[in-house]
Amino acid sequence: MKRRILSLALMLALAAGGAAQDKPNFAGTWKEADSFNRTTITIEGSRMTVTRTLAGNSEATVYMLDGTPSKKTIPGPGGKPIEQVYTSTWDGAVLVTEITTLGPTPMIEKRSIEADGTMKVERTMTMQGKTQTNAQVFRKVG
Repeated sequence: MKRRILSLALMLALAAGGAAQDKPNFAGTWKEADSFNRTTITIEGSRMTVTRTLAGNSEATVYMLDGTPSKKTIPGPGGKPIEQVYTSTWDGAVLVTEITTLGPTPMIEKRSIEADGTMKVERTMTMQGKTQTNAQVFRKVG
């Protein structure tokens, strides 16, 4: 009887440990193939900051890994500010972020670490009834 209880406890502990490992660590400096631009990701607790450096200019976006929405203001048409809301959830080892703005449909971003160690970021958006998906693959450089 004791052996059965210990076996069950061990299986539950291993299953819980495996589930915790499902969430990848995106921290580091990443670069897309054939690009001079860099993306640096830092993680502090449940806060992930993605800083993109394009042509020497940096822009940061905050993702809350616990499902709490985060907001970012970007310049819109005519310089009028537009607020974006980022809400992230985990789907196994994939970080799924819904990005809403003024439009009727959100953009969905899926971020994952592939088997070869690259980071894939896939964005899907629907505009005027047409769905478009684009994917970027980054390799870790630091």
